[in-house]
Amino acid sequence: MSEWDDDIAALAMSDVEKNGLQVYRNYTKAFERDQAKKFAAEVNSQSHDVSRLNRVCDAIASDDERLIPVIACAFADEVLDEMYKREVAKGIPGGRNSLFSGYGPFSSLSKRIQVAYAFGWMSEDILKDMDSLRKVRNKFSHLWDHKSLSGYAEQAPTSDITPIETMFKEHEERLLLSGIENLDALGRLRIRTIWLLGRLYYESLLYPLALKKRLKPYVVLYREHKPDLLSQIAGVCSEFTRTVLREKN
Repeated sequence: MSEWDDDIAALAMSDVEKNGLQVYRNYTKAFERDQAKKFAAEVNSQSHDVSRLNRVCDAIASDDERLIPVIACAFADEVLDEMYKREVAKGIPGGRNSLFSGYGPFSSLSKRIQVAYAFGWMSEDILKDMDSLRKVRNKFSHLWDHKSLSGYAEQAPTSDITPIETMFKEHEERLLLSGIENLDALGRLRIRTIWLLGRLYYESLLYPLALKKRLKPYVVLYREHKPDLLSQIAGVCSEFTRTVLREKN
């Protein structure tokens, strides 16, 4: 074998060692592709209803700006609650219900976010961004003067939500993400929250499944052989991205 990847070719190793390393890498990639295809086929064999995501994105795109963190957190709370109830094993001493009530580890949105982060059940940026919105929601719940909420989209932590347009830069035209940087802070917040909830919903369904199968979640969820559900969710998010862009222009 004389064709090596650039990084392998640059190593201070003998040709035999480089050949062995390249064979191992090629085998690993082929195995990952095969596993990703099987994972996608399994997911694609099931039906997924994205109508609920459609409704929440509609609300984020059009409702009063002060409701954005409230709506987003209510949706995230519901989705994470469903994820834990679906994935946590039955027969837990004391009963599963104790985990979701009182002071249990899944009894509030903040705890659900913390546990998912601690055990790697979802992409870290999604959980950090949801926690930012949660903090804003909590702040709103303790303020009676609505005028004091003016301009919150321009301030941290809301303004720090991951820019989806930079994450998918190579797909920005197809996903209608170009032009977001020209929107005001509220327009950017609406679109970034729409995509945040889309990714949250997608990963709540499939990230734990990938982990249980001992697969790399990012590889099977987002790369070449990704499930069709991602396209469905991207379609919903793109539709309401178009709605926000149209109303702002």
